Amino acid sequence: MITEKAFRVTVRTTEPLRIGAKKDPLSGADNPVTHVGGNIAIPGSSLKGALRNQIESYLIDKFYQGGKWQAGKEDWKPCVPGAELSADERRLIRDGKYRDQDGTCHYPCSDRTCRGQIHSICPVCYLLGAMTLPGFVRVPFLFAEGGAGELVGVRLDRATKTIPQVGRGGPVRSYELVPQGTAFTGTLYVALADTITGWELGKSRKLGEERNTKGDKWLEGQTYTQDAFLREFILDRLASLKTIGGYKSKGFGRIETAAVTA
Repeated sequence: MITEKAFRVTVRTTEPLRIGAKKDPLSGADNPVTHVGGNIAIPGSSLKGALRNQIESYLIDKFYQGGKWQAGKEDWKPCVPGAELSADERRLIRDGKYRDQDGTCHYPCSDRTCRGQIHSICPVCYLLGAMTLPGFVRVPFLFAEGGAGELVGVRLDRATKTIPQVGRGGPVRSYELVPQGTAFTGTLYVALADTITGWELGKSRKLGEERNTKGDKWLEGQTYTQDAFLREFILDRLASLKTIGGYKSKGFGRIETAAVTA
């Protein structure tokens, strides 16, 4: 049996919001926002990505000091999720802010994937899931009432400092946006304990192939209460989310986030 705790998550936009979707020939907009079942939505993948980034930033701010990671806290270092890393992501790894283990955390280690090295699971993947290992947090889709607005993209003629007429390089496309003041809501679930696996939130997990993984080594010697662990690594990180979605350089994306017991 899994014991869960539910939290009602509200994301309120303080600027227009844009999380794009594939073009819908019926909407009329070249670049629509995400709709699910007729409702505008923040996809669970977008919220999970924003939460993951916030937890990563929290760990780096806490343990990366003076140009290097704090000694003895190496297992707290986050990984970079994804099999193919960009040049900039590899630079962050070289700087010592992220792990160098060929992408996201995985279980168990093998000679083929790890070249004889044995890795641990980073704190972020412990919470949100690693390859072949579930996490403790189930991130929801968030839905809002109301509809989307629409803007028309234009181009400025650099020579005349004017907007060309339609058909002469003028307005080129339209795109949807969610207006500021829109409230998105959904229910986030956190697994506190699983009587079948013996896993408990905030404690190192018993994994079946201990010889091929260091598991949740970062939790060794920790004495968090479950409430304190939940607050520090999940609820406070949700509350610290300030932006989500795209077009941030155009004045989009600032939000306020709150999570209360459902």
